[in-house]
Amino acid sequence: MSERIRRAGQVAWSMVGLAGLVALVGLVAWWVRVVWPPLILAGAIVFLLNPGVSALHRRGVPRVAGTAFSYLAFFAVVTLVVLIVAPLAVGQAAALDDELPMVRADIERWINDRAEQSQNWIVKFPSVGELESEVGGGESSSRLRDTFATLRDFGGRVFHVVLILVLAPIIAFYLLVDLPRLREVAESLVPARAKDEAFLLATRLNRAVGGFFRGQLMVALIIGVLVSTGLALVDLPFWLLVGMVAGFSNIVPLIGPWVGAVPGVIIALTTRDITTALWVVAIMGGAQQVDNHFISPLVMQRAVKLHPAAVMLALLTGGTLGGLFGLLIAVPAAAVLKIIVSHLWHTYVLDEPLEQVAAKADAADTGARPGIVRKVTSEPQPEPEPEPLTAGTAPGE
Repeated sequence: MSERIRRAGQVAWSMVGLAGLVALVGLVAWWVRVVWPPLILAGAIVFLLNPGVSALHRRGVPRVAGTAFSYLAFFAVVTLVVLIVAPLAVGQAAALDDELPMVRADIERWINDRAEQSQNWIVKFPSVGELESEVGGGESSSRLRDTFATLRDFGGRVFHVVLILVLAPIIAFYLLVDLPRLREVAESLVPARAKDEAFLLATRLNRAVGGFFRGQLMVALIIGVLVSTGLALVDLPFWLLVGMVAGFSNIVPLIGPWVGAVPGVIIALTTRDITTALWVVAIMGGAQQVDNHFISPLVMQRAVKLHPAAVMLALLTGGTLGGLFGLLIAVPAAAVLKIIVSHLWHTYVLDEPLEQVAAKADAADTGARPGIVRKVTSEPQPEPEPEPLTAGTAPGE
C-alpha cells in the first residue's frame, strides 16, 4: 500500500511539474508568437517536399540539388495550374464584379422582406437600413478616421502575410538541405537511456503531422475539383470560383465544408432559382460524403485520430486564440497533444513497458478502422507481437 501511495504521489507531482512546464513554454511561445507563422508554414513545406528530396538523396542526388529540383518541380506545377485556371477564374471574377450590384440588391430585398414579415414575430429581423445605421453610425469625421485606421491595419496585415510567404520557403529550403544533420544534432542531445522513447514519440508525431498536412491539402484539391465539376454540370454562374472557395475552406475540418457551401447557395438563390440552390446543396453534400467515406480514409491514412467533439473543441480554441491561422493548426496541434499525453499516461502512469506501448501505437496507426458498433460476438484478435524500436526518421520519410 505504501508503495502505491508513493507511486501516486510521484505521478501527481509529475503532472504538476508538467503543467507548469507547459504553461511556461506557452508563455514564452506567446511572447515570440510573431515567428510561428513562417516557421509553421516552413514546416508544412518540409513535410510536403521531404519525401521527394529523401527519395532523390537515396539515389545519390545531393540534398541541395534534390531540394532545388523539388522546388522547381513544385513551382512548375503551380505555374502550369495557374496558367490553365487563371484565365477562366479572372473572367468569372470580372463577371461577378459586374453582377455584384444586382446580387447585393437581391440580398437587400430579401432581408427587407424578412424584416417586414417579422413585424409580428417574437424575434424581429432588422432591415438593411437598420443594419447600416448600427454599423456605420456616427459623425462623418469619425467614420473617416475609422476608414483610415482600417486601411492602415489592412496594409499592415498584407505586409505581414507577404513577409510570411517570402520567409517560409527560404527557411524550408535550408531545413530540407540540413535535415539529416539537424536530426543527428537532435539525437546527440537526447540521453542514451531516453533515445528509444524519444524515437518512438518522434516517429508518431512525424506520422501524424506530416500525414495531416499532405493529406489535407490533397483532400482540398480533390474536393475543389469535384465541386467545380458538379457546379459546372448544373450551370451555376461562377462555378470555378465557388469550387475554389469550397476546396480552400475544406482545409479546415468539419466547419470548412459548411463555410464553402454558403457562397454557392447565395449565388444560386440570387442568380438562378431554388432548384439550383438545392442542386448546389446536393453537390456539396455529395462531395463531402465521398470525402468522408472514400477520399479521407485513403489519403489521410488515419494520420489524425481524433473524435469529432475533440476536433470541434480544438477548432473553437484555435479560432479564438489565433483566428484563421489558429483554425489551420488547431487539429494537428490537438493530435500532437493527444499523442504526448497518451504516451506519458501509458508509460508513467500505467507503467507499461516501452515495447508494449510501441506495439500498441503501431497497431493503432496501421490497423483497420473500427466501425461505429463493434461486433462483440467476433473472435478476439491476438495481441500484436512487440517490435524492436528503431531510430526515428526525418519528417515524411
